[in-house]
Amino acid sequence: MTLRPFPVAVGAGATLLAVGLVAVGEPALPSGTISDLPLIAVSVVAGAVAVLAFLVRSLDGERGPRLPDTDSRHAAVPGDDLDAAMAAGKGRDAIRERVTAAGVAVLEREGLSRDDARAALESGSWTEDGDARSLFDGTPISALARLSGWLTGSRPFRRRVAHATAELLRRDER
Repeated sequence: MTLRPFPVAVGAGATLLAVGLVAVGEPALPSGTISDLPLIAVSVVAGAVAVLAFLVRSLDGERGPRLPDTDSRHAAVPGDDLDAAMAAGKGRDAIRERVTAAGVAVLEREGLSRDDARAALESGSWTEDGDARSLFDGTPISALARLSGWLTGSRPFRRRVAHATAELLRRDER
């Protein structure tokens, strides 16, 4: 398990702030300078941020399907070309087209025509995996998914590509 530094830092900082405000709080302040309400509100908000940061990290858990590891650095692993394209900053449409071409090829080997394979990818009927399906069916990435990706470092588009390629690899190996 790898820890993402940003959510850990946010969670730890918010926890320290909440505990510090509750522990030190009013006794360290001169009498009558502030009321208890703002102090309690800041403590509750800091505690909530801490809990959310730790929950996002713990609920995210596994980052999706993993492609097989190889013993040799020279052996090609399915998806290496997509990793290279994403690292090079190529557009999402180019990457989606490459995965679509691979998906059509896999579904054609299963007996579908090229048009039926494209229709299956677009409709999402080819898989039960929601992330894999959403790569092709035009489902927009929600603001919550973007925020979660920003906090965890697991970007939604990359997760969709990883799920789709893993599902296509699994289907192709049958």
